Amino acid sequence: MASNTDIKDGARILIIGAGVTGLAIAHGLQKANIPYAIFDYEPSASSRPREWSMGLHWSLPLLESLLPDNLISRIHEAYVNSSLDWEQPPLNCMRMYNGLTGEIMKELPVKGKIVRVSRRKLRALVAEGVDVKYNHSLTDIHYNHDNTVTAIFANGVEETGSLVVGADGPRSAVRRLLFSETDAAVRPLENVIHTNIAFQPGDREKALFLRSAHPAWSVCLHPDLFCLLSILQTESSQDPATWTFQLVAGWLGSRSSFSDPSSRLAELKRRGSLLCEPFKSAYDCLDNNLDVRFEELGCWETKEWDCRNGRVVLAGDAAHAMPPHRGQGLNHAIQDAYNLVTILTNHHNHYHKSSSATPDALTSQLQSYAQEVSKRGAEEVNLSKQNAYMVLDWKLLERSPVFKHALDRSPVVDETNREGNEGTEEERGDRQDVTAMAGA
Repeated sequence: MASNTDIKDGARILIIGAGVTGLAIAHGLQKANIPYAIFDYEPSASSRPREWSMGLHWSLPLLESLLPDNLISRIHEAYVNSSLDWEQPPLNCMRMYNGLTGEIMKELPVKGKIVRVSRRKLRALVAEGVDVKYNHSLTDIHYNHDNTVTAIFANGVEETGSLVVGADGPRSAVRRLLFSETDAAVRPLENVIHTNIAFQPGDREKALFLRSAHPAWSVCLHPDLFCLLSILQTESSQDPATWTFQLVAGWLGSRSSFSDPSSRLAELKRRGSLLCEPFKSAYDCLDNNLDVRFEELGCWETKEWDCRNGRVVLAGDAAHAMPPHRGQGLNHAIQDAYNLVTILTNHHNHYHKSSSATPDALTSQLQSYAQEVSKRGAEEVNLSKQNAYMVLDWKLLERSPVFKHALDRSPVVDETNREGNEGTEEERGDRQDVTAMAGA
């Protein structure tokens, strides 16, 4: 059996999870001629019916470096609207409206290029050229005496390789095998009501009016409601009647107060009616029979894991599950994929050129990867959690991370604060306010 470093001899990288993170890793390994196999618990690529849009910004160059040229040239196919020039104002800014007055409250510039992508289209694009083994639900991992690792699946299949990559989402099976049940668990965001709806106005003039706030997406902030309105699908850019929009809404409260779809829809429409236009009209477009669900948001604050002598790592939501309110989850996932592929590619290249590429060197690099992900991930999870509460509180939203740092990769943080300093008096007060809102 091949050793942990003998990638060239067929000890494949075993990727668990065929979302964007796992697929990006697969492409990066494929470009480096590193053997891999990728598995997903779902029965097929089309088994995730829900759809939403995502912001792809500082990680876009990293994603393009992982993909083959033929997919890079077609990445615009994943955009919610491929006809837009995303580098021109106002598409290069994050626009926030005051829901009481209709005025622009804040227009935050985004460093580099930002595009808004369809989750479904992006996943379909990056799945091209990758042979995913579906219907493989991971149940266990065995660490073998010869320094290989075996992934065991519920369907009876066992696959052996040099490394297991857990890219299997916020409730990762790989993570559950690395930590205790308590330490691996996603923690819910208490007292946060959140819903994500895709809808079609079905009328040209209505669609154009909804888009009048921004060509692609914008946020509306109100004392009683957080609202994000985004273009989701423009199958025919010449016919706005066919457009699909995404509506994200949230406020502080208890989901248990709304036990059925009709009560949830009624409350959603009531709050939406308080907004300025065109956001108010988005709620008017919702079908009266819509099955509205209030989702449970959660997070997992990254902890450094033991890589088991360089045989298991985490990436993406499996490594740092976070709420969506700062638009960072996808971007950090791609950063993970890029960093991991870089380590494996460099080791693979050195293996062929130099005898200095030892198993211990790779093990050390993968543990350093875990350490870096744990620090970066924990910081962003905390910021995103803090932001989730603060943008839902009218008194605190202008002190929120997104107001201070927009969609930047990470804020400028004083090193003493990173090492445990409690920060400024205002920052300490913000944390206390967030703790109170969470009901802790």
